[in-house]
Amino acid sequence: MENYYQLLGVTPFAPLEDIQKAYKKTYGELFVSDSPLANLPKLRQLKEALEILSDPVKRQEYDARLKEFLDALENRFAEAVEALASRRFSDCIAIIKECLKISPRESEFYETLGLAYQLQGTLDEALKAFQQGLQLKSRCAQFNWYIAEVYRLLRDDERNETYLLEAAEGFKEILKTDPRNVNAQEMLADTYAKMSWFDEAVEVYNKLIEMFPYKADYRRDLGSLYYEMNYLDEAEENLKEALQNNPEDSSALLFLGLIYYKKRLLAKAIESIEASLRYEPNQPEVRSLMEKIREVQKEVGRTVEELINEPNPDAMVEGTVKWYSSENGMGVLSSPEYPEVLLHFTALLPEDVDTLKKGDGVRFGVVKDVSGLIAVQVTRIAEGETGDTFPGKILRFDSARRLGMIAVPDGREVMFAFSGVHPELVEKLEVGLEVLFEVKAMHGISEEPIEQAVNVRARKKITKLPLKTTVPGPTDPG
Repeated sequence: MENYYQLLGVTPFAPLEDIQKAYKKTYGELFVSDSPLANLPKLRQLKEALEILSDPVKRQEYDARLKEFLDALENRFAEAVEALASRRFSDCIAIIKECLKISPRESEFYETLGLAYQLQGTLDEALKAFQQGLQLKSRCAQFNWYIAEVYRLLRDDERNETYLLEAAEGFKEILKTDPRNVNAQEMLADTYAKMSWFDEAVEVYNKLIEMFPYKADYRRDLGSLYYEMNYLDEAEENLKEALQNNPEDSSALLFLGLIYYKKRLLAKAIESIEASLRYEPNQPEVRSLMEKIREVQKEVGRTVEELINEPNPDAMVEGTVKWYSSENGMGVLSSPEYPEVLLHFTALLPEDVDTLKKGDGVRFGVVKDVSGLIAVQVTRIAEGETGDTFPGKILRFDSARRLGMIAVPDGREVMFAFSGVHPELVEKLEVGLEVLFEVKAMHGISEEPIEQAVNVRARKKITKLPLKTTVPGPTDPG
């Protein structure tokens, strides 16, 4: 049955005024075209459509038959959509072809047909279907996006980029008249991401997150963008936020695992990737990656980054920077107890990464690893923050509260916390024990600074571990 409304380019059962306007526009375009004689059959169809739809009696009868026809066609189309969702692609294609024989001007039919061919892997047929849909809806952003995706799969980068640009312009046009159109924003963000226009994509995703702050998909996609941009901290933050709202998101877990791998946090990487595979087992490439990470972990053990990320220092000391290169982020720290301790930039505060230099005073933890001594929790000591080294004796201490007092020869009493005591000394504390320490000023509730002893150690020499300054790292699994 011929759908006169569709022929005229109006919605089914449109008002007569809209029908008359559409007739004049379409008839005029066909009549003044380069080949008006070739358009005579369609001109006759247009006249027939206007004649029937302008007659109240004829139109009432036509509309009743059309409604019955469209309802049957809609039911058949619904069967095709269900077949597509169930991945019965051949069934979907067969049904859609039936629908197109009945109504060949429905763009939705070409969209569904193209998707079925694409998911089936018949890319040439998918391309034809999407191009036919684009002919019906010229400059349609969605069809341009579909065509670009097929060209991406065909590895035709030039055509892929051309259609992506057309898609982006189309989605932007939609947003000019409907700024809060969520689908257009989602598709525009995805299009920008596929074009590697990351800054533009991030901007759109941030707008979507403002509208829907708890939608996990937007946080996940934003996190994956930041990962591509190598902004690992921002990526990690957004992916964790996504997983709070959807803990079973296998894609978010996978990207989080990749971030941990880039940060050389191998145990965390394996944990996240294993979780991704639990929720989505059919990821052979991901399984292969996980095995490679396991091999790296077996070879190197705990990385320097892992020691720094979850510090459990054997000692907290104060010393100086023996040398440090901001270019490669490596250096060596020195203290009276430990002459050489490996420094990795991830142990520094962000503001110190590029400014730390030889001779700076630092307070840091020391981890005794199989590969040597590793610095953790490194903070720069402001000039004048600590004084000279003082001798003293343990006056009293409270193991439960982990506090104590040191008597200084000049009669002062200086408080110390167990965190400021050399770990080898903590278990040997006793009243009267002779110690050496430095003093730093602590600011409490009162305006007057309070003296606190730090780097408290026994006056006798402490046995030191040898240092190996080279720590093996993971290889690139790719």
